[in-house]
Amino acid sequence: MENHSAYFQQLFRDHYEPLCARAFQMVHDRKASEDIVQDVFLALWERREEVDFDRPLLPLLFVAVKNRAIDLLRSKKWRGGESGLDELDVCIRTLVADHIEEEFQLSQLSEEIDCCISGLSEQCRRVFLLSRTTGLKNREIAERLNISVKTVEKHIGAALSQLRLRLSRSGFLRLFL
Repeated sequence: MENHSAYFQQLFRDHYEPLCARAFQMVHDRKASEDIVQDVFLALWERREEVDFDRPLLPLLFVAVKNRAIDLLRSKKWRGGESGLDELDVCIRTLVADHIEEEFQLSQLSEEIDCCISGLSEQCRRVFLLSRTTGLKNREIAERLNISVKTVEKHIGAALSQLRLRLSRSGFLRLFL
Protein backbone atom coordinates (compact mmCIF):
# COMPACT_ATOMS: atom_id res chain seq x y z
CA MET A 1 0.00 0.00 0.00
CA GLU A 2 2.82 2.41 0.84
CA ASN A 3 4.33 1.81 -2.59
CA HIS A 4 0.99 2.78 -4.18
CA SER A 5 0.90 5.93 -2.07
CA ALA A 6 4.30 7.17 -3.28
CA TYR A 7 3.45 6.33 -6.89
CA PHE A 8 0.08 8.03 -6.56
CA GLN A 9 1.61 11.19 -5.11
CA GLN A 10 4.12 11.35 -7.96
CA LEU A 11 1.37 10.73 -10.50
CA PHE A 12 -0.66 13.57 -8.99
CA ARG A 13 2.31 15.99 -8.95
CA ASP A 14 3.32 15.17 -12.52
CA HIS A 15 -0.11 15.24 -14.14
CA TYR A 16 -2.43 17.47 -12.11
CA GLU A 17 -1.78 20.62 -14.17
CA PRO A 18 -2.00 18.98 -17.64
CA LEU A 19 -5.22 17.24 -16.61
CA CYS A 20 -6.66 20.53 -15.31
CA ALA A 21 -5.73 22.16 -18.62
CA ARG A 22 -7.49 19.34 -20.44
CA ALA A 23 -10.65 19.78 -18.37
CA PHE A 24 -10.48 23.56 -18.84
CA GLN A 25 -10.45 23.10 -22.63
CA MET A 26 -13.89 21.58 -22.29
CA VAL A 27 -15.61 23.42 -19.45
CA HIS A 28 -13.86 26.82 -19.61
CA ASP A 29 -14.04 27.18 -15.85
CA ARG A 30 -10.90 26.95 -13.68
CA LYS A 31 -12.66 25.85 -10.48
CA ALA A 32 -14.77 23.24 -12.27
CA SER A 33 -11.64 21.95 -14.02
CA GLU A 34 -9.81 21.52 -10.73
CA ASP A 35 -12.85 19.81 -9.19
CA ILE A 36 -13.03 17.38 -12.11
CA VAL A 37 -9.37 16.42 -11.82
CA GLN A 38 -9.55 16.09 -8.05
CA ASP A 39 -12.61 13.86 -8.41
CA VAL A 40 -10.75 11.67 -10.90
CA PHE A 41 -7.74 11.30 -8.59
CA LEU A 42 -10.01 10.62 -5.63
CA ALA A 43 -11.84 7.89 -7.57
CA LEU A 44 -8.49 6.38 -8.60
CA TRP A 45 -7.28 6.40 -5.00
CA GLU A 46 -10.50 4.83 -3.74
CA ARG A 47 -10.10 2.01 -6.29
CA ARG A 48 -6.31 1.66 -5.86
CA GLU A 49 -6.61 -2.02 -4.90
CA GLU A 50 -8.16 -2.73 -8.32
CA VAL A 51 -5.68 -0.61 -10.31
CA ASP A 52 -2.72 -2.16 -12.10
CA PHE A 53 -0.02 0.38 -11.29
CA ASP A 54 2.39 -1.39 -13.64
CA ARG A 55 0.40 -0.11 -16.62
CA PRO A 56 0.51 3.47 -17.85
CA LEU A 57 -2.25 5.37 -16.09
CA LEU A 58 -2.04 8.67 -17.93
CA PRO A 59 -4.27 7.59 -20.86
CA LEU A 60 -6.83 6.34 -18.34
CA LEU A 61 -6.69 9.64 -16.44
CA PHE A 62 -7.20 11.69 -19.61
CA VAL A 63 -10.24 9.60 -20.56
CA ALA A 64 -11.67 9.88 -17.04
CA VAL A 65 -11.21 13.67 -17.03
CA LYS A 66 -12.86 13.96 -20.44
CA ASN A 67 -15.80 11.82 -19.33
CA ARG A 68 -16.26 13.80 -16.09
CA ALA A 69 -16.15 17.06 -18.04
CA ILE A 70 -18.78 15.76 -20.46
CA ASP A 71 -20.96 14.68 -17.54
CA LEU A 72 -20.66 18.16 -16.06
CA LEU A 73 -21.44 19.86 -19.36
CA ARG A 74 -24.50 17.70 -19.84
CA SER A 75 -25.83 18.26 -16.35
CA LYS A 76 -28.87 20.52 -16.15
CA LYS A 77 -27.33 22.38 -13.24
CA TRP A 78 -24.33 23.42 -15.32
CA ARG A 79 -26.25 24.19 -18.51
CA GLY A 80 -29.02 25.98 -16.65
CA GLY A 81 -26.59 28.35 -15.01
CA GLU A 82 -24.68 31.20 -16.56
CA SER A 83 -22.78 29.04 -19.01
CA GLY A 84 -25.67 28.86 -21.48
CA LEU A 85 -24.30 25.69 -23.06
CA ASP A 86 -26.57 23.78 -25.37
CA GLU A 87 -26.21 20.29 -26.78
CA LEU A 88 -24.29 21.60 -29.81
CA ASP A 89 -21.71 23.22 -27.50
CA VAL A 90 -21.34 19.98 -25.55
CA CYS A 91 -21.01 18.00 -28.78
CA ILE A 92 -18.33 20.33 -30.18
CA ARG A 93 -16.35 20.31 -26.95
CA THR A 94 -16.57 16.52 -26.83
CA LEU A 95 -15.26 16.24 -30.39
CA VAL A 96 -12.37 18.57 -29.60
CA ALA A 97 -11.54 16.58 -26.47
CA ASP A 98 -11.66 13.32 -28.44
CA HIS A 99 -9.26 14.75 -31.01
CA ILE A 100 -6.83 15.91 -28.31
CA GLU A 101 -7.04 12.51 -26.63
CA GLU A 102 -6.33 10.68 -29.90
CA GLU A 103 -3.32 12.91 -30.60
CA PHE A 104 -2.01 12.24 -27.11
CA GLN A 105 -2.48 8.49 -27.43
CA LEU A 106 -0.81 8.42 -30.84
CA SER A 107 2.11 10.40 -29.46
CA GLN A 108 2.47 7.97 -26.55
CA LEU A 109 2.18 5.01 -28.92
CA SER A 110 4.87 6.46 -31.18
CA GLU A 111 7.20 6.91 -28.20
CA GLU A 112 6.54 3.32 -27.07
CA ILE A 113 7.28 1.97 -30.57
CA ASP A 114 10.46 4.04 -30.91
CA CYS A 115 11.65 2.86 -27.50
CA CYS A 116 10.97 -0.76 -28.40
CA ILE A 117 12.73 -0.48 -31.77
CA SER A 118 15.76 1.16 -30.15
CA GLY A 119 15.95 -1.82 -27.78
CA LEU A 120 16.31 -4.33 -30.63
CA SER A 121 19.70 -5.70 -31.60
CA GLU A 122 21.45 -3.59 -34.23
CA GLN A 123 20.92 -6.10 -37.05
CA CYS A 124 17.29 -6.75 -36.10
CA ARG A 125 16.59 -3.01 -35.91
CA ARG A 126 18.27 -2.40 -39.28
CA VAL A 127 16.27 -5.18 -40.97
CA PHE A 128 12.99 -4.08 -39.39
CA LEU A 129 13.46 -0.43 -40.33
CA LEU A 130 14.42 -1.31 -43.89
CA SER A 131 11.28 -3.42 -44.11
CA ARG A 132 8.90 -0.90 -42.55
CA THR A 133 10.27 2.50 -43.51
CA THR A 134 11.65 1.93 -47.00
CA GLY A 135 9.20 -0.73 -48.08
CA LEU A 136 11.91 -3.04 -49.36
CA LYS A 137 10.97 -6.65 -49.97
CA ASN A 138 12.64 -9.33 -47.86
CA ARG A 139 14.76 -10.43 -50.82
CA GLU A 140 15.95 -6.86 -51.39
CA ILE A 141 16.86 -6.45 -47.71
CA ALA A 142 18.74 -9.75 -47.78
CA GLU A 143 20.73 -8.65 -50.82
CA ARG A 144 21.46 -5.21 -49.39
CA LEU A 145 22.69 -6.63 -46.05
CA ASN A 146 24.27 -9.75 -47.51
CA ILE A 147 22.18 -12.11 -45.37
CA SER A 148 19.68 -14.84 -46.21
CA VAL A 149 15.96 -14.20 -46.75
CA LYS A 150 15.26 -16.57 -43.83
CA THR A 151 17.42 -14.39 -41.58
CA VAL A 152 15.48 -11.31 -42.70
CA GLU A 153 12.20 -13.10 -41.91
CA LYS A 154 13.54 -14.16 -38.50
CA HIS A 155 14.55 -10.58 -37.63
CA ILE A 156 11.22 -9.10 -38.75
CA GLY A 157 9.32 -11.76 -36.80
CA ALA A 158 11.41 -11.10 -33.69
CA ALA A 159 10.88 -7.34 -33.97
CA LEU A 160 7.13 -7.72 -34.40
CA SER A 161 6.99 -10.13 -31.47
CA GLN A 162 8.83 -7.64 -29.25
CA LEU A 163 6.52 -4.82 -30.37
CA ARG A 164 3.39 -6.87 -29.66
CA LEU A 165 4.70 -7.86 -26.23
CA ARG A 166 5.67 -4.32 -25.24
CA LEU A 167 2.46 -2.75 -26.55
CA SER A 168 0.28 -5.34 -24.84
CA ARG A 169 2.12 -4.82 -21.53
CA SER A 170 1.74 -1.06 -21.79
CA GLY A 171 -1.96 -1.32 -22.63
CA PHE A 172 -1.69 0.22 -26.09
CA LEU A 173 -2.92 -2.82 -28.00
CA ARG A 174 -6.13 -2.63 -25.98
CA LEU A 175 -6.53 1.08 -26.83
CA PHE A 176 -6.00 0.80 -30.57
CA LEU A 177 -7.62 -2.51 -31.49
